[in-house]
Amino acid sequence: MGEFNIYGEFIDLAPLIELFLEKGQSREYKKGEYFCRVGDRGLYMGYLKEGSFRYTCDGSDGKEHILSYAFDNDIFGNYSSLQNQSPSILNIQAIQKSLVYELSISAVNEFFNSDMHTQYFGRRISEVVLYSIAQRIVSMYCDTPEERYMTLTKRCPDILNRITLRELASFIAVTPETLSRIRKKILLNRKS
Repeated sequence: MGEFNIYGEFIDLAPLIELFLEKGQSREYKKGEYFCRVGDRGLYMGYLKEGSFRYTCDGSDGKEHILSYAFDNDIFGNYSSLQNQSPSILNIQAIQKSLVYELSISAVNEFFNSDMHTQYFGRRISEVVLYSIAQRIVSMYCDTPEERYMTLTKRCPDILNRITLRELASFIAVTPETLSRIRKKILLNRKS
């Protein structure tokens, strides 16, 4: 599918994935099941062996907004809420049948605190996640919706095999109608 999350471009997550596979508890999620909900005080991070999850929140307008996704081979969860022992500010929901290896945040922290190398590794992961969030924020303010669409579909050519057009529109912060116009314009430009 290509890389939805850019972490793999900057850091090799293999040691963390190994930890999840060795010490984590496997669990299957059905489509629509939640890994966590707004207000939950979660205990776990997950390694998504296969499947898909979406990160959402509800706006003051009552509409659900797509914030991000996790796909095959992603580490996911509400890390900042877990580390701060605060209620979740977002939902993480399976959008298809998914196999997850769950590991408690205390086990993840124990791993990161085991020596200087793993502390550095944990810090690099945090830096890369922060960088990707900053990129997304800058893109929302500085790129046009068409540019956001083109960047995402170039990075993840098969994204529409995993999510709906309505969800994609929410993720790039446009209405489904606007996304339809963007796609039509791109198609017409390719034909000419």
